[in-house]
Amino acid sequence: MKKLFKTFLYNFFVLFFIYLFLFSTNEVYANTYKIENIEVSNEYNTNFNKEDVIDKAFVNAYEILINKITISTDHESLKGQNLKMIKSFVESFSIVNEKFENNKYFGIFEIDFNKKKIQSFLRSKNIFHSRMEEKDILFIPVYINLDEDSLLLFNENPFYKNWNYENENHFLLKYILQSEDLDDYKIIKDRIAFIENYDFNEIISKYEINENFIIFIVFQDKKYFKTFSKFNVNAIKSNFKLEFEKFDFHDDDKVKKIIKSMKIRYDDEWKKINLINSSIKLNIQLNLNSKNILFIEKIEKILSKIEIIEKYYISFFDNEITRFSILSNSTPDKLKKEFEKFDIKISIENNIWNLNE
Repeated sequence: MKKLFKTFLYNFFVLFFIYLFLFSTNEVYANTYKIENIEVSNEYNTNFNKEDVIDKAFVNAYEILINKITISTDHESLKGQNLKMIKSFVESFSIVNEKFENNKYFGIFEIDFNKKKIQSFLRSKNIFHSRMEEKDILFIPVYINLDEDSLLLFNENPFYKNWNYENENHFLLKYILQSEDLDDYKIIKDRIAFIENYDFNEIISKYEINENFIIFIVFQDKKYFKTFSKFNVNAIKSNFKLEFEKFDFHDDDKVKKIIKSMKIRYDDEWKKINLINSSIKLNIQLNLNSKNILFIEKIEKILSKIEIIEKYYISFFDNEITRFSILSNSTPDKLKKEFEKFDIKISIENNIWNLNE
């Protein structure tokens, strides 16, 4: 009887291990980057080919993805990849909407890229990637004409008026503009002389997202627009200045050009916060209670979601312990914080991490 029970336990854990292995494989490769609202149009004539439209959507989505997860200085080297390679990254796609109008085809696509394949491709190029994490930001633009000693806020300010001029889905930061408030105007007006050193707390504290904000100050003199930015996102603070040649600020196209360059810079700052350094190789052993099958399944899902984990596998199991070996592109502290987001408790003993709920 005892031997039969041992045989049963052995068979149970063998089957359980096979189940976990298959579950792990499926979960990892189902983890994707989703790019939505890909708008594609094409002439609808005798040469119209739906596959050409789909290929165009793949290329557009790939370029948007690259813009979202890599620093702008790396974009040029990642563009222009051949269509065959881009297609190899595609996990699935769907046509959300399409119509034929005025001899033209219009389609809106949603495309999923295999995350592991994209990350492997970037590593082959020695390019670090960032998490594709969008963020709502309070944005306060201030325009000061030094020659006239005047202040422009709200719709009088061309940067306020045009900042969200179009829905650009290749940026991660989503800007919530300061509300029009005469009290705010007076506060800023009274502090023009030392505006770069002003903390804006009286204004920022009125908003729910007051922990994440960007102050964009434009100084106009006879020759230049000199900009000063206060960047404060996820408790990371940085100040920087950029300068542009002066032009008629009623020229919306030139205003939008500056806006685009600033949005690229701000997105880069945000991506640097979330950058994953694939040159860091941290090996961790995780121990879980083998009897808690639901918890092991939960950890499987979590491991597939944590982007700083490059790979993982089950290295040991018996009726007491199921052990995962993990390779992470991070420091131990960063990896701990990722687990804490899922309310997982960690204790460390002899360099082995024990996980519990």
